[in-house]
Amino acid sequence: MTAMMISTIQMLRLRLTGKPGSPLVIHAFAEKAKQEIRDKQAKRAKKAKAQRDPTAEFEAAKHRDATGRECAPVTAIKKSLVSAATAMDNLTKVAIRQALFVAPTDDPAAMLVPIETPDGRVAVGVMREDAVTIGINTRGLAYRPEYASWVLRVTVEYNTRLISREQLLALAEQAGWGVGICEGRPERSSALGWGRFEVAEEVT
Repeated sequence: MTAMMISTIQMLRLRLTGKPGSPLVIHAFAEKAKQEIRDKQAKRAKKAKAQRDPTAEFEAAKHRDATGRECAPVTAIKKSLVSAATAMDNLTKVAIRQALFVAPTDDPAAMLVPIETPDGRVAVGVMREDAVTIGINTRGLAYRPEYASWVLRVTVEYNTRLISREQLLALAEQAGWGVGICEGRPERSSALGWGRFEVAEEVT
């Protein structure tokens, strides 16, 4: 039984390249925001709001790996593939969640995918300022990193009893076209068209 299961698991290496005019915008959950939630849950006295520091907020919005490279969360890519299942015949979100495991190509145990430029260099985000809705009716400004040209490399392990290689590639293409990843992606209510990508298979 174990041998049978192992034989059904295959791997596919994918290069996700941002579509022209579709930047990748990242917004990590900053430690400051986490601490505010902890304080609220512990019913600690509310502190007066400090003066905002846009540069510090921009840096805190980045995901960085252990070597300091700026990254995207691998979970965003899995979620994009799962969401794309609604547009595919004979595939469901439940089946896709069970059929796929997504990991960074350079470190299968990591939860962050390094962001590269199209020529293979380490990408560096540029700060952008956007008006955002906070809660229901409150408007504010967010300072986040933007990557105008970006590449992510991931390896997808998939169960061939649940999804074929051809279906997986079609699913990834649909995810890149109509779902996207991270902030402002097409499936969000803001529908800014950010985070869309093209898919290419990388042959080892």
